[in-house]
Amino acid sequence: MDSKINKREIDKRLTELFMGAFGFDEAEYDYFLSHFTRKLLKKKEIYSTTGSIANSKAYVNKGCARTFVIDEAGNEKILYFSFEDFWLCDFESFSTGLPGKHNVEMLEDSELLIISKNDWTKLEKEIPKMNQWYIRKVARSAGAMLNRLAEVKIDSPEERYLNLLKTKPYIFQRIPLKHIAAFLDIQPQSLSRMRKRLLK
Repeated sequence: MDSKINKREIDKRLTELFMGAFGFDEAEYDYFLSHFTRKLLKKKEIYSTTGSIANSKAYVNKGCARTFVIDEAGNEKILYFSFEDFWLCDFESFSTGLPGKHNVEMLEDSELLIISKNDWTKLEKEIPKMNQWYIRKVARSAGAMLNRLAEVKIDSPEERYLNLLKTKPYIFQRIPLKHIAAFLDIQPQSLSRMRKRLLK
C-alpha cells in the first residue's frame, strides 16, 4: 500500500540529518519529502531481487530487512541487516542502471519512504546540499563493507559472534538466529552450541 507522507510520523533522525547536519531549511525539507511515497511491506515481503534494476531507494522509517545473495549451492549469504534510519538500495545498480546483485527481504512489518531515481537526481540538482549526504553515505558504506570483509577473512566464528554481540546487541532482539548465523557465515546448529557454551 502506497500513501502520502505524514511528516509527524517520520523518524526524527531523517529530519536531524537533512535539517541539522546538512542545513536544509523548512521549505527545502518539505520539498524534499514531497518526492517520497510511503509504502507498507509485511514481514517476509520482498523489496528487491537479484537481476532487478534499482530505479528507486527507500528509507526505513520503521521495521528491518536483510540484504543477501545466494551462492551456487543455493545457500543464502546475508550481507547486512537494515533497521530504522537505514537506506535500502543496490547502490551500484542505482548508479549504473545495470541489474542488481542483491535480494532484500523484510524481517518485520515495515514502513518505507521511497523515492525514484529520477526524483532523486532532480533534487540533487535543485538542492546541492544533498551531495553532502551522498558523499558521506558512500564513505560510510565502503568503510563498513571493508570492515565486514576483513572480519570474515580474519576473525574466528566465535570472535565474529562476540563482536556482533558487543557492537550491535539489538540485533539479537529482532533477528532470528538462523539469519544471524547466515550473517556470521556459520551453521545455525554451530551458533546454538556456541551460545550455550559461552553462557555457561
